[in-house]
Amino acid sequence: MTSLEDLRKINARCIHCRACQYAYSGEPDRQGETEEYTGMLQGCPAGIYFGWEGYFNSGKQWMARAWLNGEIEPSQELLEVVEACTTCGMCETQCPNYIETVHVTEELRAAIIEAGVEPLPRHKVIGERVKDEKLRNPYNEAREERTAWFEGPADRFDAKVAYFVGCTGAYRQQHIAKRTASILKKLGIDFTVLSQEVCCGSPILRTGQKEIFREVMEKNLELFKDFDMLVFSCAGCYKTFRNDYPRISGKPLPFKVRHTVELVYDLIQEGKLTINKEYAKKVTWHDPCHSVRHVGLAIEKEILAKSDNWLMDSRKAEKAKEEHFEIPRVVLRNIPGLELHEMYRIKGDSFCCGAGGGVKTQFPDMALATAKERLREAASTGAEILMTSCPFCVTNFNDAVKALQEEQSTTGEKKPGADLKVVELLEVLDELIE
Repeated sequence: MTSLEDLRKINARCIHCRACQYAYSGEPDRQGETEEYTGMLQGCPAGIYFGWEGYFNSGKQWMARAWLNGEIEPSQELLEVVEACTTCGMCETQCPNYIETVHVTEELRAAIIEAGVEPLPRHKVIGERVKDEKLRNPYNEAREERTAWFEGPADRFDAKVAYFVGCTGAYRQQHIAKRTASILKKLGIDFTVLSQEVCCGSPILRTGQKEIFREVMEKNLELFKDFDMLVFSCAGCYKTFRNDYPRISGKPLPFKVRHTVELVYDLIQEGKLTINKEYAKKVTWHDPCHSVRHVGLAIEKEILAKSDNWLMDSRKAEKAKEEHFEIPRVVLRNIPGLELHEMYRIKGDSFCCGAGGGVKTQFPDMALATAKERLREAASTGAEILMTSCPFCVTNFNDAVKALQEEQSTTGEKKPGADLKVVELLEVLDELIE
């Protein structure tokens, strides 16, 4: 397991240029749908909400350097500032020096906690719940109810594919879990779900509680080791398995991993799936940070890690990353009748929904404000549907729509984004695939 000290040289690349604070920092003349979304925009949810340098990644990188040099003391106040970050990775996309900014921030959080500072109150609660053998989830739900939603035989270890449901799908957004299971059946995939599945550990790792994370990671790796493939509907679970498990365990995954949207993409590209039913809607697409940006960044890193010539291979890495960003768009373009109206900040530059990194748990006002900003950007495209494929994004956007509708009702003032309908792509695919 790495530590902040292991990242000293990576952190030292930071020259405090502040490019990480922006979206489209390399494309300042691109025109948006409205004047509000044109030019160079700030892209850091925490920096935008709080305003102080320490909340931007540029400030966090220098706090990490001060920590490494013994120039700053551990404290609850320091942890609060460092935890107020969705770990969305926008800063990492913008960094011209390829700094693993999210990794540094997460390790700084862990270092502060390991120095004796208590996790923030709500983060500590979810850590205790995930550690509890009777729960193993942040929602305080009974472990034996994890697969209660599933209409079929669970725990089939003779299947080649397992659907890793995740805590949110299992306990809070079971309709997404049911739709995913339905899609897999329609695609002819022989799969199972496991009742002994435990939290992937994403919210625990993001909030610096590394020992609890390692515990659940090892349980999941042992439980699923004999399957050929794990399929996901949760963007956070997918990213955690794909990117974090190999990095932290030091071993390659014993199985392949794929998000359900990627499975559909694979079949479309292979000519094995054609969607014939029409979905005549004006749609704008929100890229989930975990399954789109973070996986794209990982693909780029994997190519550069094998490179002897970054000047040449950086172009190859950028192309591979862009191909990953196109996956959901290829799926959307293959849906008859669907009109895709892109937002200004998309793909690697996509603005976060505001829910990740432990923020919705500990800083709900910041999470809500960030989602409202993204809804305004979505509304500026003229779309009627905001579509995504992440249960956490769906939850936070729906909370923000409700808040905007309440504000609109109270003030009588039109609130952009209040009329948008938030739709999970997997629900639509289940309706369209025969």
